[in-house]
Amino acid sequence: MGLTIFYDIDSLLGRGLIKMVRNPTLLVTYLVEPVAFLVIFSQMFTKLGEFLPSHAGGYVAYLTPGILVFCALITSPQSGVSIVNDINSGFLSKILLTQSSRSAILLGRLLTDISLVVAETFITIVTAIVMGVTISSGLPGVILILLTVAFFEMAFSGLFIAVGIATKKTETLSAVSGFLYLPLIFLSTAMFPASFLPKWAQTVSNYNPVTYIANVIRELVTGGLNFNTLAEGYVLTAIIALATFVATLYQFRKIVS
Repeated sequence: MGLTIFYDIDSLLGRGLIKMVRNPTLLVTYLVEPVAFLVIFSQMFTKLGEFLPSHAGGYVAYLTPGILVFCALITSPQSGVSIVNDINSGFLSKILLTQSSRSAILLGRLLTDISLVVAETFITIVTAIVMGVTISSGLPGVILILLTVAFFEMAFSGLFIAVGIATKKTETLSAVSGFLYLPLIFLSTAMFPASFLPKWAQTVSNYNPVTYIANVIRELVTGGLNFNTLAEGYVLTAIIALATFVATLYQFRKIVS
């Protein structure tokens, strides 16, 4: 039984990756989008580097962590979209008739999207390095950045899986993700320091999970990570993950039963 779940996860992960590769337009869009935003925004707001004297590397170094968090946000709805497609195509009903582990269905989907976001993040980091950003924490820092982004993406994927199962409509997922993206990114320190924001936005950013994860990654880039920053980011992400996965399991059990 224990080995069966790993076989099921591997099979469903393989299916997800094959589907992704067979849709090169979608795959390339996901991989290129964060790189495009990094290049465009860093060039549009390059003058902001003059107002960041304490931040080595200028605005592109400040922006890079925010774009890496953006990687997680743009990838997370894909979990919900895939679940909706599996429901509407009848695939989920068919697999539920087999002996496949129910947990493997969700884990296989999540691991597929984690693989995608890790690839996005790695490509974006390489682009940032080419643009002159130095990852001061070195290879261990890069690995921890990849893990941090993957963890954050997984937490938000749970939200979109729950919404997808509840509504069974990709249009709803698009609306929800579109509504969340801009406020989460711009009402945080992902794009700009808190001092650049109006007072009310600074207050919002203090409760925005993107701020905490961006701070973790930013300190890994500058090499000054401290335990408190890491703990705040990971604890908050864990709380989000717990809440979204409780919602996901609740919705998923409705389908199973």
